[in-house]
Amino acid sequence: MATIRTTCPECGEVDLTPESVMVSVHGDSGEGSYRFTCPRCTAAVEKRADRRIVALLRSVGVDVESDGPVEGLEALVPPPESRPAGPVFTPDDLIAFHFQLQDDRAVETELASLA
Repeated sequence: MATIRTTCPECGEVDLTPESVMVSVHGDSGEGSYRFTCPRCTAAVEKRADRRIVALLRSVGVDVESDGPVEGLEALVPPPESRPAGPVFTPDDLIAFHFQLQDDRAVETELASLA
C-alpha cells in the first residue's frame, strides 16, 4: 500500500494512506485540492493540488470527486484498477529479463528487430 507524505500546518510532516485523502478537481483544468484529517491533531486540512499532484494522488488510489468533466485527466494517469491486457509480470520474468540484458547478442538482436 502506498504512503502519502504531506504536511499539517500544526504538526508538520505526516504520513497518510490513500483511503484517508480525498481529491476534488475543479472544472476542466485538472487542478483542485486535496483534503485529509491529520492523524495526530485531527485537524481538517485542505491544500491546493495542481494537475501533477492530482495525477500522482490518483495513481496511488486516492478517490477523486469532480464538479464537472475533467478533460485529459484519464489520459494523464489511468485508474489504479485498470490493468493492461496480458499475463502478469512475475519474478521469474524479471530474472529472465536480467539475464537477457547481460547477453550482448540478445540485446543486439532485439534492437535490430525494432528498426
